[in-house]
Amino acid sequence: MLAVTRARHNRAIPSRRRAAAERAASMSPVAEASIDVPAGQAVFREGEAGQSMYIVESGAIEIRRAARGTQPVAVLGPGDFFGEMAMLEDQPRFASALAREPTRLLRIERAEFADLVRQNIEIAVRIMRKLVARQRRTENQLAEALAEVARLRAVPAPATAAPAARPAPVQAPVAAAAAPASSPSPAPAAAVATGGQACQLRHASGAVFTLDPTIAQFMVGRPDPTAGINPEIDLSGIDTTRSLSRRHAKLVREGRLYFVREEVGTVNGTYVNDVRVRTGVDVPIKPGDRLRFGMVEVDFAVA
Repeated sequence: MLAVTRARHNRAIPSRRRAAAERAASMSPVAEASIDVPAGQAVFREGEAGQSMYIVESGAIEIRRAARGTQPVAVLGPGDFFGEMAMLEDQPRFASALAREPTRLLRIERAEFADLVRQNIEIAVRIMRKLVARQRRTENQLAEALAEVARLRAVPAPATAAPAARPAPVQAPVAAAAAPASSPSPAPAAAVATGGQACQLRHASGAVFTLDPTIAQFMVGRPDPTAGINPEIDLSGIDTTRSLSRRHAKLVREGRLYFVREEVGTVNGTYVNDVRVRTGVDVPIKPGDRLRFGMVEVDFAVA
């Protein structure tokens, strides 16, 4: 079992790792706990739900994917972080994390992350730099893989005679005869694509925001041209107190069902019928429900 203890910033660390450990500690002013992980112990497993990220303070962590077996995808050392993908995207863990040697980690919970970034912008910058470096590595690996595929495709395949395949045209009349029986099938597909009723968000001022039934996700918030944020549902015109976050929440459509999900970093909360929505959790909504984003209250209704 993982031993959870109070973070102690004055502990003895080998000199070659001290600087990295101090950088890790400076990235987590709100983290109150350290986690000691024995060698070979898993921090989390691929496919598990993720509510926290980790910063390596000492030791080493192997990142593994089931498809690669025991071969690690990456090995992380002091100052590195991991687990941020599942925490930020509210998706299952993309890979497993195991301690290669006795390791101490600083844990940051999802609820603490937004406050942490607001207090120390350097954290966001470091995360972005590491994510960019990871993306560059992935793109290089992808380019190499595509080049290898192109090389293999360039090798001519041996020609094979297939005289037995000549009778295939004889089967054409059978296919043609079957065609009328299957021709009605496109009709239900079209009905599924256009048969869903459009829904709306209605404000007491008379403002109406119609949800396009062909779109699966709608960002709710206020625009920020500098950051390139343009939400599908721009409530800034009725947000007189500027209570909305730029990326405040999402409305998610799955078939004929709708859900509301608060985004990480939202400041003034999201509510369904006066009940606070937890960050990153999909909460089902139905026509007649009252939604509140910050101080902006709207009714969810069928158009």
